[in-house]
Amino acid sequence: MPGTLNLQIITPERVVLDQEVEQVSAHAIDGELTILPNHEPLITALAIGVVRYTTKGSESAAAVIGGLLEVTDNRVRVLSDSAELDVEIDEARAHQAKSRAEAEKTQRTDKLDIYITEMAISRAVARLKAAELVKRRRHSINN
Repeated sequence: MPGTLNLQIITPERVVLDQEVEQVSAHAIDGELTILPNHEPLITALAIGVVRYTTKGSESAAAVIGGLLEVTDNRVRVLSDSAELDVEIDEARAHQAKSRAEAEKTQRTDKLDIYITEMAISRAVARLKAAELVKRRRHSINN
C-alpha cells in the first residue's frame, strides 16, 4: 500500500484543510512541483495558483494566494494569507471579480495600480481554476 502525506493548508484566519492525501501538486514561483510520500524536506515560495491533492484516487483543489510550502516527514504544510477549497468557491463571484479587475486595469496608468489589478486578476483566475476542477469531478462522477 502506498504511503500518504498529511496536507495542511493554513491561513491566519483558519486551518483550511488538514487531511491525509496521496500526493500534492502546487505551482511554486519557479515552476510546478508534485510531492509524493517520502519526499525530501523542502521549503519553497508559492505563486498565486491552485494546490491540487489526491485522496483515494479523487483529485481536489484549493485556490492559494501565494505563500510557502514546506515538506518534512510526510507532512506538507501550506501557509498562505488566503486560501479556499474548491467546494467553497462562488464561481459567479470569482467571474465578477475577474471582470471588474480587468476593467480597472485598462483605466490604470500608474505601475503600482496596474500591478495591484494584475494580482486581483491572478487571484480570480486561481479561484476559477479550482472551481473548474470541482465541476469536472462532479461531471465525471455523474457520467
